[in-house]
Amino acid sequence: MKGDPVLERAARRFGTPFYLYDFEVIEARVSALSAALGPRFELAYAVKANPSLGILSFLRKFGLSSDVASRGELLAVRRAGWPPSKILSTGPAKSDADLEALVRAGVSIIHAEGEWELERLEQIGRRLRRRIAVGLRLNPPWGIAEKRVMIGGPGAKKFGFDLKSAQRILRMRRRFPHLEVCGFQVFNASNVLDARLLVENTRRVLSLALSLSKKYSVPLRSVDFGGGFGVPYAEKEKPLDLGILRKGLAGIAKWAAGESRFRGTRLVFEPGRFLVAESGTYAVKVLGTKRSRGVDYVLVDGGVHHFLRPLLLGTPHRVRLVPGRIGGRPRPASRSQKSLVLAGPLCTSLDILHPAARLPLPVRGDLLAFENAGAYGFTESMPLFLSHEWPAEVGVRKGRLALLRRPPRVADLQARQKTPF
Repeated sequence: MKGDPVLERAARRFGTPFYLYDFEVIEARVSALSAALGPRFELAYAVKANPSLGILSFLRKFGLSSDVASRGELLAVRRAGWPPSKILSTGPAKSDADLEALVRAGVSIIHAEGEWELERLEQIGRRLRRRIAVGLRLNPPWGIAEKRVMIGGPGAKKFGFDLKSAQRILRMRRRFPHLEVCGFQVFNASNVLDARLLVENTRRVLSLALSLSKKYSVPLRSVDFGGGFGVPYAEKEKPLDLGILRKGLAGIAKWAAGESRFRGTRLVFEPGRFLVAESGTYAVKVLGTKRSRGVDYVLVDGGVHHFLRPLLLGTPHRVRLVPGRIGGRPRPASRSQKSLVLAGPLCTSLDILHPAARLPLPVRGDLLAFENAGAYGFTESMPLFLSHEWPAEVGVRKGRLALLRRPPRVADLQARQKTPF
């Protein structure tokens, strides 16, 4: 991530709070993961991680596919220049309008997550006189254990078909003459840092897809392994070992090459977080400090309405102090550190960006930079709460700053409301 001078320039130019995305980091992550996966596996960016149009347009240039979960995300990737052949869709509760938009756009495959969804797609296909490529999202009884269950975990889930239901659908799929069931998806873990677990899960998914293909004569145009490639958030977490990942997936690719049913099959991963998380910084300005009942608080101009993930998952992000300036000269940070509660402007005690950050005590005007904020940051948050102004989203590449998203002013948002009674 770019250093403090870039943050200072962005703060002066765009004000605080703001998100800053380093496009050179994104490019490096794409290159590293592509090399680890090898030529047999396809990358489809999970738009949910960060749907900023600037980031989407940048990622498209590398030839990636994209995974969308709504017609809004579909609109975003089409605007960014993605062709329908490079778009796939996954989502647990697609509305009729979502399904209609996906079919009309001609996306490469829609992963169905329930029988009702197949029924709606069949009706749309019949009305539009189209045959629709469909994959079944599977919810097997195994997966990768998550520290905080987001997608995987044991037991029933809202995602996909359990295996009993999937096999019933495969037996009766002639009920859907406008649907071509031609693949499977299993997305059953998030933010995994152990490459061995990812390799083993990939092998199991591929074996499951092969067994179902043989038993029910399902063509395998696509097998999708979801995402799950993790990034370290906590201080002691280690990054994903891409060397282990590369070696393990190369073995799987060699095995798949010997199976005729995989000839021409798209083998797809859907990373989002891994490609963009480490590019992002959420920057806020210190408004003041105070000590209350033995606890040191740092009050800042941003909070969980802009950056909800640390509170939502109970995992604070690494944060660093960017000292302000006195008379135009940098003010050196004190070497002595304290345990500080970093709190925002919301009228709730839940508005804590970090419950125990180890930092030098800042002063008014300093910046605090929260790292790894490029995925599930701004768009996973709740900016309408308490009607504070929204943060800007800014990109940087080769030292050049660019505004990616001009934040709507609160006055403009309020002007869209009415008082009818």
